[in-house]
Amino acid sequence: MPALASVLFLISSNSIAAGGHDGHGGGGNKGGSFCKKALIEHIKPAHLATVSPQSEFSFWVKEIKDADQVEVTVKKIPVEMIAEQRIGFISFKGKLPASLVGTAARIQVKAQTKKCPAQKGWLLKITD
Repeated sequence: MPALASVLFLISSNSIAAGGHDGHGGGGNKGGSFCKKALIEHIKPAHLATVSPQSEFSFWVKEIKDADQVEVTVKKIPVEMIAEQRIGFISFKGKLPASLVGTAARIQVKAQTKKCPAQKGWLLKITD
């Protein structure tokens, strides 16, 4: 009988520990919808890389339907991007603003989705 009580305790403990983790959508399943964040990946050049002025940079965004959902700034300067639809993701390419020379700059990518906006940023060192 004590073994059965131990097993029941372990089962109920796991159920309690797992509570609230359904969907991993930041707060549970509210109203039958869940959060599916955009994924910003394959950033180039890598974080903290040293690059020349006006260098090209690129990244992929998954889980979005339209390139217009993505906003890119470099050191708070809006940057025009070239987007190419691929199977399963959208590829983005752009150039660092000409005004950024001999400085560090953060590339900030924001993907605006209905329920789960996503963002990612990385720093580059720009030479003279």
